[in-house]
Formats: sequence, structure tokens, C-alpha cells
Amino acid sequence: MERLGHSIPHSIDSRNWSPFKLARHGSPISHLFFANDLILYARADVNNAINVERILNCFGKFSGHCVNKKKTTIFFSPNTNVGLQQAISDRLGFHVVTSFGKYLGTPILHVGVSNDRFDFFIDKIQSCLEGWSAKHLSFMGRVTLVKSILLRIPSYLMQTITLPSSVCSTIEKIVRRFIWGSSATAKLLSLIN
Repeated sequence: MERLGHSIPHSIDSRNWSPFKLARHGSPISHLFFANDLILYARADVNNAINVERILNCFGKFSGHCVNKKKTTIFFSPNTNVGLQQAISDRLGFHVVTSFGKYLGTPILHVGVSNDRFDFFIDKIQSCLEGWSAKHLSFMGRVTLVKSILLRIPSYLMQTITLPSSVCSTIEKIVRRFIWGSSATAKLLSLIN
């Protein structure tokens, strides 16, 4: 990976690769390495695609590794011409996606945060609760489960993303119902009005 990390800046210096700017006056970004994963950033044009392909092929020859084209995707900004997207995708052999998806269980958001983007998260919490039968646990047992397991799930996600307040409210309602013994089939009255 180190060899690849040196090839990219060299290609930028020789003006074969046009890195991507996150802001008009911001610093350009060309690549990010994390563990065994790599994210490449470049201006959407065929010359950049040819250069990316050349660098990845050279890396493959030196390292013995190759890009898994079934797992590799390419994301374009919404204002990129569809014909250009298709030409670059065909050249590289990567699938075009409209969303970055998730990385290590956390969604990578490239547009504003909305409630529906966290449905998977609420479903995950509810599936944990379905596995535990509230009928067979004492009140303190349910409180302990919530504190030790359920509330750890949102804290992991909230290290990188600010959750919308409506999602937090939904999580609180789900947790509160579980603690007080309510379920999807039987609702209990709250002790405090």
C-alpha cells in the first residue's frame, strides 16, 4: 500500500491526476487509506480514469494484489454528465452507485441528514429487544440490559454523526417501553402521568 501511496502524489505532481477539492478554496484530496480499504478522489474525466487504471494496474503488478471489480464502486457528483459517468465506469469496470453506503456499520453521508437514513439503526435496536423477552426479566434486569447494551449502540454511531432529534426521541420511546415492560402486543400504563 505504501507504494501506491507514493504513486498517487507523483502522478499529481506530474499533472496526470486532478485531485478533488471539497471546497472552492480548500485543499485538494486525492486518496484516503484505512486498514485494507482505499478511497480515491479525482475530477471526473476520462484522462483521470485512464491514470487511475494505470496506477492500480502498476500497483497490482508490484504487489501481486488486484482490485476486486465486483466489490469496487464509483460515485459521481450529481452534476456529472451521465454519458461521462458511463464512459468512466466502462473504462474502469466499476459499478456506479448513488450513495456511499455504510462503512464499518456507519452510513457515509454525502447529503443532508434525514430521519429515513436511520431506519436501519432503529430496526437494529428493535431487533435486540425482540431477542430479549421483557416478560422474563425483572425491572432491574431490563434497566441493566438497556444501560450495558442498548445505549452503547447509539453512542458508537454518534461519535461520527449527529442524530436528528426525532431519531433520538424514537430511541428513547423504544427504550422506555422496554424498561416499563410494554411490548408490541401488550401496553402497560405509565406509573407517572
